Amino acid sequence: MNFLKSNPFVSALAGITILVCGVLLFLASKGGAKYDEAKAGFDESYAAVQLSESIPLYPKDENRDGKRKALGEYRESISELSSLFDKYRPGDIENNSPQGFANSLKKASEEVSKALESASCELPDKFFLGFEGYSDKLANKGATGVLGYQLDGIKHALLGLAEARPSELIKIHREPIPEELNGKFKPDDPNDVARNFAVEMTFRGSEASARQFISYLGKTDAYYYVVRCVKIINEKGVPPKVSDAKFERDEPAAAPAVANPFGDFNFPGEDDAPVEEPAVEAAVEAADGAPELEEVDSSRILAQVLGSEDVVVFVRFDLSMFLPSKELPTP
Repeated sequence: MNFLKSNPFVSALAGITILVCGVLLFLASKGGAKYDEAKAGFDESYAAVQLSESIPLYPKDENRDGKRKALGEYRESISELSSLFDKYRPGDIENNSPQGFANSLKKASEEVSKALESASCELPDKFFLGFEGYSDKLANKGATGVLGYQLDGIKHALLGLAEARPSELIKIHREPIPEELNGKFKPDDPNDVARNFAVEMTFRGSEASARQFISYLGKTDAYYYVVRCVKIINEKGVPPKVSDAKFERDEPAAAPAVANPFGDFNFPGEDDAPVEEPAVEAAVEAADGAPELEEVDSSRILAQVLGSEDVVVFVRFDLSMFLPSKELPTP
């Protein structure tokens, strides 16, 4: 202590040195932590770069060219697929006069009614192709264009029903469209490619007529139909019985009469002439030459029972009108 008091300069220098060393030690420890943190960040970034370089679509010239080629082929395939539906795109539909649409509706109703009646199909009361609301009033001019397309599609479907020859058209229902109430059509999804007009039909006919009509809706030669729901029930609530089968029976041809070679039967001991063997042989030969009875095919009974019962068919389908195709974005 006396030394420090007697040498104040040395004491001050020692104190300053200790203080500076403490500060340097603190800064060194803090800098080491920052270095370690920076080193960890660098290692993480370097590993991410190495991983990116190893993936298939890393931005290299060959990967860029391959992706551009794949996108081009995809655009071409989408364009070809879209062109298949061009015939179902009417484009810009022009509105007709309300009286002109009424005349077209009346003409179409008469044509379909005639076709169904010729097929011996009973029609519902006040049948008007599902447009019964326009039997005594005119449509809005702003809706006549879309209604005209819907009318043509329903007419085409009903003519196909006439070809199937059902026994009765029970009901036809068409869902109204917004334009009929001075509204405007808005797609439910911006990516929708078609506008669907829902139609419901209920008819009675044979199982074959039901199959033919549903198959007819699957054909896409003129209009595009999408079957949404089909319900088929038997006309009768109870299963058929075997006694319900009605079909003509082929009467077997009568076998030729063969004289009894034995004559009247006599008990042994009676005084009758013995039977000659040639007569017995002749009787056997005549019996062998008689036509055999045909076996009855049991499947005919089942076919007649099932074929004599009609079915009631409810079918809901959409008449799809495809919207104008959209331009694909440039990659």
